[in-house]
Amino acid sequence: MNFWQRLQNFISNNFDDVLREFVYLPVQRKLFNKYFKTDIHLDDLLYNISLILTTSHPSINDAIPHTPNTVEIGGYHIFLPKTLPQDLQNYLDNASEGVILFSIGSNLKSKDLTLKVRKAILNSFSKINQKVLWKFETDLPEAPKNVKIMNWLPQQDIIGHPNIRAFITHGGLLSTTEAVYYGVPIIGIPVFGDQKSNIAAAVSNGYAIEVPLAKLTEEMLSEALNEILNIPKYKENVQKRSKLMHDQPLKPIDLAIYWIEYVIRHKGAPHLRSAGLDLKWYQREMIDVIAFLIACVAAILTVVYITIKKVICKRKSVKKTNKLKKNKLTF
Repeated sequence: MNFWQRLQNFISNNFDDVLREFVYLPVQRKLFNKYFKTDIHLDDLLYNISLILTTSHPSINDAIPHTPNTVEIGGYHIFLPKTLPQDLQNYLDNASEGVILFSIGSNLKSKDLTLKVRKAILNSFSKINQKVLWKFETDLPEAPKNVKIMNWLPQQDIIGHPNIRAFITHGGLLSTTEAVYYGVPIIGIPVFGDQKSNIAAAVSNGYAIEVPLAKLTEEMLSEALNEILNIPKYKENVQKRSKLMHDQPLKPIDLAIYWIEYVIRHKGAPHLRSAGLDLKWYQREMIDVIAFLIACVAAILTVVYITIKKVICKRKSVKKTNKLKKNKLTF
């Protein structure tokens, strides 16, 4: 991140912390006390987590330090591709120029795209030699001949087909993970949530091109398609990431099972818990230590200042006295 991005990130993160502490948690504490008749407080539960399984992995996310009870299982949901319906299998097998998969997930609907955006997308697809498989929830009679519309797609099984050349996606974490796992470059059209950061990371790692939905035009999408299909670096970079994801001692799902059973065997595994959880926020962030050191430095500087000031004043006083004596003698 550049300076302004880091500044925005700093403000956003701290604003979220304040919002959580003073807006969300007070409401949640009331709900907890209302529906759970127990002496245990919500905060005790929040800070008594035995295990955290995260859907991240260094192949797709930045490498960051974790406590022992945090385990990365990114890609846990990916299994060997299943047999496709025969018509879909034939469609993919017979695509000599390759196929582009276009799906923006289950929450977003392609049918809700504006007519202007839809037209720009279809015009872009009509210019390429590749086939396009588009998850679209309704009929699309104006689609060009190289575009196949289906209201549901077995996305993971399709991405695993060797003829898939690129994946146009909203950038959801699971979709991004699947693309990396199978080594398929991405054209990202993020809309909300983690999608923007996922696509930003993919762009930074050199295997994706972002096309913002608000700015999407026929020219922009055509340029992205031409680049992703004809410049080898995107395919090469995603294949490097794919090798990283595959190079693990255990499958992510097996790793998750092992650690869940480990926590059960060791009755919550409290030895994995970070001691930092027992600190107050100002202790954890060393605010009290920093304040003490600042106070010490300020006190020392104050003493030095007062001492120097007294010395200077004393010298001035001596000089003044000597000057008066000299004047009297002269007189």
